[in-house]
Amino acid sequence: MALFSPLYNLPNHVVEKQKRYQNDTRAIYLRTPRSRLYFGSYIALFTVGMSATTIGAWQMIKGKSD
Repeated sequence: MALFSPLYNLPNHVVEKQKRYQNDTRAIYLRTPRSRLYFGSYIALFTVGMSATTIGAWQMIKGKSD
């Protein structure tokens, strides 16, 4: 069992990480390391989708020009 002892004899850093996470003043959805990437990607895709929907609806309302 000495082969696996480095895996289960590691120090527990959960309390320090929890304190750092909870003391952060940023919004909850921007606290994790890659959250800005995920949030930015979501906003970009949402903007493109809403723009395409709005343009499509506008073209349907306007109708075909003869």
